[in-house]
Amino acid sequence: MANETESYWADEIAVHLKNRFGISVKEATTIDKGWLNVKWKIDTDNGSLFIKYYHPDRYRMHTNPERRRAIEKTLQLQQGLNAAGIPCPGVYTYKDQYIQETPSGLLYTVLDWVDGHSAQAGYLSKKQMFELGTAVGRMHKWLQAVPPLSKPAWEPDKEAYLRDWQINWDKAKEAEDTIVMEWLERSRDIVHSLDFRLFEACPSGWLHWDLWVDNILVHGQGLAGIVDFDRMTMAYPEIDVARAILSGSLQNGQLRMETVQAFMEGYRGYYEAPHGMLSRAIKMLYIIESIWWLRTEVRVDSGLRTLLGRFVEEMHWIEDQWPTLADRLDDV
Repeated sequence: MANETESYWADEIAVHLKNRFGISVKEATTIDKGWLNVKWKIDTDNGSLFIKYYHPDRYRMHTNPERRRAIEKTLQLQQGLNAAGIPCPGVYTYKDQYIQETPSGLLYTVLDWVDGHSAQAGYLSKKQMFELGTAVGRMHKWLQAVPPLSKPAWEPDKEAYLRDWQINWDKAKEAEDTIVMEWLERSRDIVHSLDFRLFEACPSGWLHWDLWVDNILVHGQGLAGIVDFDRMTMAYPEIDVARAILSGSLQNGQLRMETVQAFMEGYRGYYEAPHGMLSRAIKMLYIIESIWWLRTEVRVDSGLRTLLGRFVEEMHWIEDQWPTLADRLDDV
């Protein structure tokens, strides 16, 4: 039934593409990535394009106009990055609209096709990490010119963390999930020990916010492009650095330092990364993501465990390395 529904959506979008952009779809191939949203590679008379359909159960844009405006903004910024030569797909617009809507209400966007593939987590090469660092540095530099929000979308806050932690703890206790309860005891102790004044020096700014291997496309030994800017917002750009390094360089419990150094070399060619930034960035990432991933729902649901298990692994690695993060990373 799901395949039939997706085929129906693809057909409706193809008709809309023809009417709106004059694009004739020859074939649509589903890309099995992400949650709920449906993505296709479409072959047209003018080459390949990428279509992303925004599932209403994920974004609820029909009932949440603010969310729709936010995604329109990220697509606008993505198009600006593309025009500046930063490797990411260009976005098709119609009357200044970045999100298209079919007569029945299907919401989708049209992007350039990037001829590349996602790598296995932890296995980006030294050259790929250098080119990724260069692209992220250029992206952060370009985004500096974007007017800021009134305040960051997220800020390090110990009390807020512990409130969210309590919710996760209560759910794990109710489920008698002793494994997650052990995880949470460890995360609570780490956060209690952390002096949050560490983050006061963090510069705020716009960032990608979801820079892991599924959103980093490579070809051969190089970078093809950065994709999926839906979560872009204003917070702290160094979060992107920590996420990209963990996703690209952490392999079998070991951080491949030559690839970390390659990323930072590329990044520093365009954006400042002062002494002490990398260990601070990874600690900040832990404050954000340990709440997301160290949960009973993630551990017991086989689908979520398969999808998100890598992130759990990364959180545990940070915990194991916590006392020595500064010694290992601040001179990179």
